[in-house]
Amino acid sequence: MSLNPFIEVLHRKNLKATVQRIEILKILTQSQNHPTAEEVYSQAKSKFPTISPATVYKTIQALKEAGKVQELAFYEKKTRFDANIQPHINALCLKCGKIQDVIDPKVEEFIKHFSHKLTYKIEGQRIDFYGICTECQHRTRDRNVT
Repeated sequence: MSLNPFIEVLHRKNLKATVQRIEILKILTQSQNHPTAEEVYSQAKSKFPTISPATVYKTIQALKEAGKVQELAFYEKKTRFDANIQPHINALCLKCGKIQDVIDPKVEEFIKHFSHKLTYKIEGQRIDFYGICTECQHRTRDRNVT
C-alpha cells in the first residue's frame, strides 16, 4: 500500500511527514491486527525511543478525520484502528480479541444492493462478525479432551 495518500493528509493537516510519523503510517498500513493507539505507540517507540504519545494520537486523529483510517470501537475492547477502508467485514474473536479482515466482492455488492433501497448516499460502512477463531476453538477442544 502506497504511503503517499497518507503523507498528503499530513501535509493538509499542517503536520510534517517526519520519520516518526512515516513509521506510524507504516505500522497502521501494514498491520493485520487493527492496533490500538497504545500498540502503535509501543511499536513506534521501539524504533524511535523519543517519540511522544501525542505524536501518535495527533497523527491517527488526522488520518481518521481525513477518512484514511477507520476507528473501530468494539464492546468491552479498546478502540482499534484500521487503515483498510475498502468495503470488508471485521471478524472479531470473542475469546482472544483477534480481528481478521474478510475481503470479498460480495461485501461491496451487499452495500450497493442496500444503497439502492435507501435514500442515503453511502459514505462508509462497517460490518462486524463476532465468533470464536480457529485457534481458540482448537485450544478449547484440546482442553476438553484432556
